[in-house]
Amino acid sequence: MAITIKDIARQAGVSAATVSKVLNRKDQFIGEKTREKIWALVKELNYTPNSIARSLITRSSRVIGVVVPDILNAYFTELVRACDEAARGRGYSTILCNSDSDSEKEAAHLAFLAGHGVDGIVLAASDLIPDVVLLERLKIPLVSMDREIPDLDCLAGRIDTDYEKGAFLAASHLMRAGHTRIAFLSGDPSALNTRIRRAGFERAHREAGLALDLDLIECGAFNHRFGLTATHTLLDRADFSSMCCMSDMLAMGAMVALRERGLSVPGDCAVIGFDNIYIAPLLVRPLSTVERRISESGSLAIGTLIDFLDDPTRPRRTVLIEPTVVQRETT
Repeated sequence: MAITIKDIARQAGVSAATVSKVLNRKDQFIGEKTREKIWALVKELNYTPNSIARSLITRSSRVIGVVVPDILNAYFTELVRACDEAARGRGYSTILCNSDSDSEKEAAHLAFLAGHGVDGIVLAASDLIPDVVLLERLKIPLVSMDREIPDLDCLAGRIDTDYEKGAFLAASHLMRAGHTRIAFLSGDPSALNTRIRRAGFERAHREAGLALDLDLIECGAFNHRFGLTATHTLLDRADFSSMCCMSDMLAMGAMVALRERGLSVPGDCAVIGFDNIYIAPLLVRPLSTVERRISESGSLAIGTLIDFLDDPTRPRRTVLIEPTVVQRETT
């Protein structure tokens, strides 16, 4: 027979309500010894809460959906792990959905998460603008991360990176090293994230007194495949001595293309990325990049969402992550 809260309460000598508060981490007025005794019994008796029954009573599943556009991108892999770790620390579980940057697939994932009773959703960086009508209909609290999204009643907060400053810092870093012909790789040219990054790249040129060469700009996607093909396109079209890549995955694809052309990094061409994913320092030639504090961003997103779930009257939270340059061996 399955162990119940009443069994734990009886052995701990407390009420079932006290056990429930401890299990749901609403135990600020319960003594430390009582909490320790209850958790020891939970472990000893191998108690597993009945999540379905609990959700019917509390109207809370303690599950959060995390929607990303490309789980093969190591940035999102690292972000999802940070979100899951932060959620578990607050007594929640996560469900991962990968949209492949497809608006129909993302809408289907949102409907799926709503149908399975998640308490809230983290919408991670994407070039997609989410289905506003759908979000308003679902009314699920959400946090947006580095993406264009309108102000909605269900929007609990935004966790953004100062992309304009990050691109400016990356280009300026290359300019200080003496580079005047800098290629620029980024995502979808129509997306806000790319427009903001390009604005920072252009500002660096203006402040350095350098002319901007449009032949050195290629925008399409943030993955390594585009980095590879776009670099070959640039090499066929123009001369340059460095590359400013708006994701580490783009930078990795670019370095493969440079190697295929018999060019060395940074001898023939310096390369800087953006994100500082965990792979960046592990490459044969460790990648210089822009640090955007991925784990901290994921933790902030989950914390912002759960704080809103605990108190929906609290003011909407907006956080802008300040980027910094990490110099390694590719610049």
